[in-house]
Amino acid sequence: MTLTPDDPAGDAQSKFEAMEADRAGQFGNAPPPPPREPLKPEQKWSLRLAFTLALLCPVFFAVAALGTRFGLWEYTFGLGVMSFQWGPILLMCALAMGVISLVLTAIRPPRRGIILALVAVLIPLLMLGWMKGKLSVAMELPPIHDVQTDWSRPISLPETNIALREANGWNDVLADPVVSDAAAGRWPDLVGERVADLQKQAYPDIKPLLVEAPPEVILEFAEGVAQKQGWTIQSVDEQAGRIHATSTSTWFGFTDDIVIRVTPQGVAGSRIDIRSVSRVGLSDLGANAMRVKGFIDDAHMAVRIIGESSEG
Repeated sequence: MTLTPDDPAGDAQSKFEAMEADRAGQFGNAPPPPPREPLKPEQKWSLRLAFTLALLCPVFFAVAALGTRFGLWEYTFGLGVMSFQWGPILLMCALAMGVISLVLTAIRPPRRGIILALVAVLIPLLMLGWMKGKLSVAMELPPIHDVQTDWSRPISLPETNIALREANGWNDVLADPVVSDAAAGRWPDLVGERVADLQKQAYPDIKPLLVEAPPEVILEFAEGVAQKQGWTIQSVDEQAGRIHATSTSTWFGFTDDIVIRVTPQGVAGSRIDIRSVSRVGLSDLGANAMRVKGFIDDAHMAVRIIGESSEG
């Protein structure tokens, strides 16, 4: 049978051939590409080992911290041994393996896996930078773990807390402490120095807060500010004008004791003092000073807001 231009079957055949031509133009008639060249054995194992070590680094530090927090081992092992002795060794090994993997994947074909190798380098590198920063801060700050607003009028902790500290061998809470002999390794020139003097040099802006309101009102106000800091209120002694609270770190579970004291100031005013002291450790890396300043600043801001709202 002969197809004429007006024949419907001929039109269908023409349309089909046109569609096939379009499809061939879009996708071409070239054969499929050859399979990708596989990684060399040394590239494969180096990449796997580097990435495994890189992922192991944060897991290792998390285990060191959480094991301390949940009492699986002492903080001296979790922080001192695992984190600051074994940790840097693990990070250096992971970094070295990451660099080897990056070199092997970059200079030899098929040059795949470079991004994965970069990640394996960056993880330990960033963690080493973080550790170096922490150590630098520790060396720059004085080896103190006890900070308060006025050492000439030291705040005392509740007797129950003092007894608890003695029973567990935690840091002493003294009226005029000095840097202990334990600091001789890193801070030999500061052994025997008064903590009050070192605090004044490092944190000269820590001072009491004076408020124009009676102590009974300010004591309740201070308790509210303390709760907003995320601290756990342990006791409130209205007669002594004292609040005892604790703050526990997220990872290692270090608990610091905080005491807020409210005393009369002038005719109808109040004075807020605060003391923050760690239970364990030599240097607090500035944590207690930051906590004291944060409380005083927030309390001052809250007083200003209340005063402005009452005036308005």
